[in-house]
Amino acid sequence: DKSEWMMKGLLLTCLLCLSISWLEAQEMTVKRERVFTGTGLYGYMNGGAEQFLEYGVTKLTARDLEYNGEEYALEIYEMPTPEDAYGIYSLHVFRCQRADTLGCIDCLSPYQQQTVCGNRYVSLVFPSGSERAKQQADAVLRHFLSGEEAEKVEFPVAFQSLSPKSGTLKFLRGKIGLSEVSSSLTHMLEGIQYTGVWFVEEDDQYRAVVCFETPDQLEALRKKLPVGQIRNTGDLFLECVGKEDENDSEPDGLFGF
Repeated sequence: DKSEWMMKGLLLTCLLCLSISWLEAQEMTVKRERVFTGTGLYGYMNGGAEQFLEYGVTKLTARDLEYNGEEYALEIYEMPTPEDAYGIYSLHVFRCQRADTLGCIDCLSPYQQQTVCGNRYVSLVFPSGSERAKQQADAVLRHFLSGEEAEKVEFPVAFQSLSPKSGTLKFLRGKIGLSEVSSSLTHMLEGIQYTGVWFVEEDDQYRAVVCFETPDQLEALRKKLPVGQIRNTGDLFLECVGKEDENDSEPDGLFGF
C-alpha cells in the first residue's frame, strides 16, 4: 500500500551518509593519505585549484587505497555549504552510467564514482575500470563517509522535479564556472553581482535561476533582459531562459572529469 511504499522510500535514503560502516577496518588498506588546505591545493592540482577555490573549498583529504585486490584514489573536498559541494560536483560529472540512485546525488562513470554528501564533494577513481572495482565502489565510499546525517542540497523550486539532476543541473558560484557553461549568460551578468546560478541547458536553449543578495542586484538583471526571457521572479531570485551565442562542446576526460 501507499504507506508501505513511503516507508521503503524513507529507508532508501542516501546510504553513503549512514552512521554504520559497512567495511571492517582491516579489509581496507590506506597506502597514503595527504591533507591540503587553502593555497596548498595549488600544488596538488597543478593549476586546477582556481575553480575549486571559487566555491570556497576549505580542505582536501586525498587517500590512495587498496581494497579486495583493487586500487582506488579517494578525494574528499570540504566546502562551505552543500550547494557549494553540489556546484563543484556538477562541473565534473559527464555521461553517467548510473545517476542519483537511492536518494543520493551521485554519478558512476567507467573509471570513477562521484557523489555529494552534505558539504563534501567526493571523487573515487578506480583505474582498472573492472566490474569488481565498480561493484565495490559504494562500499568503499560508505566506509569513509559514515557519520551523522548529512545536510541536503536545497534546490530551487524550478528544478526540484528534475530527475536525474546529475549531468543536467549545474550550480555556478562565479565567473570561472559560469564561463565554462554559458557564454551568453556570462555576458548578460557582466557587472552584476550574484550569489549563484542554477543552470540547465536544453538543446541550444538554457534555463537559469540567478540568486542575489539584494533586490537592487535582481533589478539590474531584470532591466537587461527582454520581458520574454523572464519566467519567474522572487525577492532574491530571477528565473530566465535564453539562447546560447555559440555551442561549446563539453569536456570529456578519461575518468569523466
